[in-house]
Amino acid sequence: MFKEFHHQVRGRGHEAEGTRGQDRTAYARRAGIQVLCLADGAGSATHSEFGAQSVVHDGCELLIDRFHDFANGDDALQARRDIVDHLQAGLAETADKFQCEIGDLASTFLAVAVSGDRFVIAHVGDGVVGFVKHGELRVASGPDNAEFANATTFITSSDAVASLRLFRGSLEGVSGFILMSDGASDSLYDQRSGRLAPACEKLIAITATAPTRHSKNPEYKRRLKRIVNTQIRAATKDDCSIGIFGRLIS
Repeated sequence: MFKEFHHQVRGRGHEAEGTRGQDRTAYARRAGIQVLCLADGAGSATHSEFGAQSVVHDGCELLIDRFHDFANGDDALQARRDIVDHLQAGLAETADKFQCEIGDLASTFLAVAVSGDRFVIAHVGDGVVGFVKHGELRVASGPDNAEFANATTFITSSDAVASLRLFRGSLEGVSGFILMSDGASDSLYDQRSGRLAPACEKLIAITATAPTRHSKNPEYKRRLKRIVNTQIRAATKDDCSIGIFGRLIS
């Protein structure tokens, strides 16, 4: 079983403008399945923070309900369609609630689900998903904005199904995963080299080595929040969000 951490913080730019943060994160666990989801609301969309909240909530539920299908099924295209259709259906309900267009709820979507000896990763848009395997820090999915730094795909985009990256595999040798929005990636990911900063491995290690005793607000989470709220946030004006899975393996 993995220990988890997830957190979002309003960026300095939004704070200066008096506007709401648009990043959201969520975690769910049920029936031996653990899921972390992260969404970065589009700055150009008027209600994107509500879209991001819808996406992370529905993403966690879907990946728990359909984990074994996605981890073991043979039809990757249908799996991508199912994910996008489910998230867009939830966004349609949110659009009705707020009396807005579905495009006003645009956000990215990043998710990692784990159970038994298998994992599933889903990613639409910018942000980064990384992992540590056999002690080596690797990128699973980089940002989808290689041509234009300020342009990316959103879960509401017409080409979301084609753009969604879906990975699955064995957890053998995997000690952790890290998800981040593009704001957090300003300090944790080198766009030129396509590599994660060594700090990512340290953040995963903090999570993996945390005590197992139960607490509503454990020390390791307080420590990680301080890192996000100060060091990572200071490197950008954008919102910052991060999700981490970590475990000790022999």
